[in-house]
Parts: sequence; structure tokens; C-alpha cells
Amino acid sequence: MATSLVDADNLLAIDVGSTHTRAMLFDAVEGRYHLISVGVAMTTARAPLNDLQEGIYEAIEQIQKVTGRTLLDVNGQLVVPSEGAAGVDHVAITLSAGKPLQVIVAGVLPEVSLQSARKLAMTIYSNIRAQIHLNDRLQTEGRINAIVKAHPDAIILAGGSDNGSKQAVLQIAEAVGLATYLIPQGERPEILYAGNAALRKQIGKLLEDLAPLHIAPNLRPEISQEQIVPAQEALLKIFRNVRQRQMPGLQDFLIPLAGHSTLYPTTFGLGRMIGFLSRVYDPSKGVLGVDVGSEATTVAAAWGDESILKTYTSLGLGSNLPALLRRTSVDHIARWLPIGISREEVADYLYNKAVHPDSIPMTTEDLAVEQALTRQILQVALHRAWRDFPGHIRRRFGAQLPYFEPILASGSVFSKAASPGQALLTLLDGIQPSGITTFVIDTNNLLPALGAAADMNPILSVQVLESYHFQPLATVITPVHHITKTGVPILRLEVAIEGGQSGTVEVKTGTLKVITLRPGQVARLKVRPLRRADAGFGPGRRGTITVNGSTLGLIIDARGRPVILPSDPAARIEQNNHWLQVLGG
Repeated sequence: MATSLVDADNLLAIDVGSTHTRAMLFDAVEGRYHLISVGVAMTTARAPLNDLQEGIYEAIEQIQKVTGRTLLDVNGQLVVPSEGAAGVDHVAITLSAGKPLQVIVAGVLPEVSLQSARKLAMTIYSNIRAQIHLNDRLQTEGRINAIVKAHPDAIILAGGSDNGSKQAVLQIAEAVGLATYLIPQGERPEILYAGNAALRKQIGKLLEDLAPLHIAPNLRPEISQEQIVPAQEALLKIFRNVRQRQMPGLQDFLIPLAGHSTLYPTTFGLGRMIGFLSRVYDPSKGVLGVDVGSEATTVAAAWGDESILKTYTSLGLGSNLPALLRRTSVDHIARWLPIGISREEVADYLYNKAVHPDSIPMTTEDLAVEQALTRQILQVALHRAWRDFPGHIRRRFGAQLPYFEPILASGSVFSKAASPGQALLTLLDGIQPSGITTFVIDTNNLLPALGAAADMNPILSVQVLESYHFQPLATVITPVHHITKTGVPILRLEVAIEGGQSGTVEVKTGTLKVITLRPGQVARLKVRPLRRADAGFGPGRRGTITVNGSTLGLIIDARGRPVILPSDPAARIEQNNHWLQVLGG
């Protein structure tokens, strides 16, 4: 996009994570927006400082020192809006620090309204503490006790199609109201009603005097129709309200920014950008974004106007790592190791990392375990997210991951990997894509910030997306097959590099093949799958594509789906190490 900008507003994006706080200054240079500077500080919402502002201002001061710009006034406060050359025009804040919101979902039927309420809750950092519905066998007293015991920050109340069931919804709402009444005044949850629209007035009379009540469009206007997005804005408002009460310093920081700022959960910003990209690229293939953080893993996928956003607060590389063992085993983690490490050492690293989530891998062994953990986290997260992919997508691809182009990855485990090959192999093993896709690394974790900034400056978000801060790691062709024998020819490629060499490449099962294609180079490929393998055009179908160069070039992953590893531990280690060396070690 070559849009020229005159008197463009600048923007300061602030991302407050569980460990680090990052400030990012964006401004127009020669008619296009650029990331000018980044400042990083420790997050200070917890003891001993207990003031989120300390970390924010330290990060902003770093930008001042690097750029020479004045962003803070003589009292150390951010200048908003800008005054001449000082200050900033807009501030976009994304937030993932703090414990997940404790949420109760309440509905009529567990497989209908309650399921939709759970999906809504998982678009932010939440922990579902209890589920209340007509078939829970708790009766009114049991439901009241469950709500009071959970100490919720928020209750999502759904149920009944529009102009449908009323009495059942009111029955659940009465239990919510009675429980809320029993909770001390200053500790009561915020309530989001997203059920039968015909009951809004009755729900208001029942609940609005007891706790903050938010009304949103019905999650299930019809039993067969689900709409999550319209209710997200109300849930975001609850998130903001709760965080301002819980997080020391946040409200004080936001008050002077009124009218010039926005605040979103980090995960929501990521989901927004993935949705935007899916409308820019081919919506039939979809776009996938994954973010593996210290305290949560986010999966965002979109196909044009259809999208999912899942935040798994039980999956992360920090204090909640032991929760991973409720979803998988140490043996499943250790199978990805390219060096000999005992399962006891893997478990020790996992628990030590949970106690010291800010630590970074210091040895080759630590790094190998962390990347193995990441592989397994991605597999668990994508398996769970797959259940909520659109029905027509699941019917078309079955258990196989659908086609995605591109796949974007955020998180320091990728952006700060010891080598591009380690980052790519971690992603390939964890995601196991199908067809043809480009892996892109969000090297500065900008996607959430750009999603939050899109409200105030959509041009900025578009132009920064096209910048070098998003590193094309490799284009990967995965011929999906189910041949267990290695060494069987499965794909032939005719490769013609513009201004360079041409030739034919044969790829065999069980292998990773690298074709060097440097940034700036372009290649024309004729893809011919063998034995009815699916290389992105359908089983057995041929196709022609154009591929742009990248850090690692063109990779053909012919290991099959799922990737089958040798059962013998020594052979498995040797195989993992071989694949890693093929990609550069």
C-alpha cells in the first residue's frame, strides 16, 4: 500500500505482559508508518512495587533516550495528545498480566447455550470456575453454593433462542441473582446477559440492582445459529472494569488518557489482526495465528467472515506448566528431544520453570526441553481449538489441519530461538500443517498491538504489517500421506528460479527437504504429488505456484501426518537430531 500520509497522528502501543512491559512508538516517516523505537521493562504490577505504571514509564523513558523525543512532561506524565513535537496522539494498550478472570458460565442446555458461553469466555484470559445449567443436578441451592464458592469476577448468562424458552432462563437467572446477593457488596461479579432477547427487561429488573449488568445480543438467536462476536464488546468492557479494580496503577494511568486510548486483552488484539488478514488473503485457505506465552497460549484462526479465538490459560511456558501434565504426559514431551535427556530431567525442568517463570534456557539441554514443551503445548492447543473450527472446514479436512496461508507465530520461544531452523522445526512439529503455507515470525510481538491500534489508526496497522518486523521464515509444502514406510517417492517438483537455476526435485517419505531460495528471489514451482498425496490442491492433484524467498527458503515436509517417530528412544533422538540438522541446526 502506497498511501501518503500528511500530518499523520503518531501512536504509542503498550503491551503489559506477565513478565515484561513493552512500549512501542509508531510514527509516519516519508509518508508511511514505521515502528520507531521499542522500550522494555519488567512488569511492576506485583510486589514489591505493586504499581503497573512504574514498568510502563520505565519502558517509555527508554524510548525517550533512544529517540530524543519528549514523551513525558516535567512531572513524568505521558503527554496526550501531542503538543508540538512532544507527546503522542493515541495510546493503544494490550494486557495479559494478572491472573485469569474467574468466570462462571450459566445457560439452559450444556451443548447449546452453555457451549457458546464457554466459547465467549475463552476469547479473553479467563478461568471457567463453574458451569451452571438445567441438567447439572444441583438444584437452586446447589447452584447458589457453586457460584458463591467460586468467587467469580464475571458471570456469563445465556440461554433460550430469541422469543423462545423463557422460564428455564429465568430459573437459572434467579439462582445467579440469589448467589450474587449473598456475595459481599464490594466483591460481587459483573454479569453479562447474552440470552433470549425477549427477557432483557425481566433480567434487568432481576439483576441490575445487585451487580453491574451488561446486556449483549443473544449468543444463540436460534438453536442452530451461533454468534459470538456481537457479545465480545460487552465482555471486553467487563475485562477492562475488572482489571482496573484488580491491577494497581492501571486506572490511574488510564484516566488522563480518556478519549485518546484503548485497552484490550492481548489475545483479542491478536485475533483481530488474524481476522483482518484472512479478508486480505485467500479466505478459502484461512489464516492461523499462534502465540505461546509465559502464562497462556492463544490460537486464532479465520476464514473470511468466520473466525475462532481461543485463549488457553492452562497452557503456557511459565507458572502453569504443571497443568500441561493434565493434558499430556512427560513421555509425549520427551519424544521431541534431539538429545538424550531422561524423563526425570524433563519433569524437573518443567517444575523448576513453573517456580521461576522468568528464567530463560541456559544450556543446550534446557533449550531442547523448552522447545519440546512448546511442541506439545501447540499440539494440545490446536487439538482443542479444532473442535470449534467451522463445521464445513472440519467436514472437508477431518482430523487433518486445514490449509492455512500464512501461519503467523508470536512468542519469544520463536522470535529468540537459537536459530531459524529451531524455530521452524518447533512450529512444524507442533502445528503439523498441511498443503502449502508460509511461516511468518512476529519478531517484535507486534500483532496484538496492531490489532488494538486498528480502532484509532487502521492505516498504521496495515502498513506496519508489510514491514521487516514480520520475518518470512519459510514456505513449506506438506504432501499429506499415510505411508509409514520411509524412502518412498511421494512428490516431484519442477523448480524454476527467476534469473537462476531450474531443475527437478524428487522428495521421499520420512524426509525434510530444503531448497535454497533467498529473500528477494522468486521461484515458479510445478507440484506433482505421487500416490494420491495431497500437496495443497487435493488428493493426487497437480498445481503450479509462485514462491518468494525467505530466511530458510522452500521446505518440503514429507514426514506424513501425523508425524510418526521411531519407537526406539535412541533411534528417535537420532531422527529428531537429523531433521534439526537438515534445517540448519
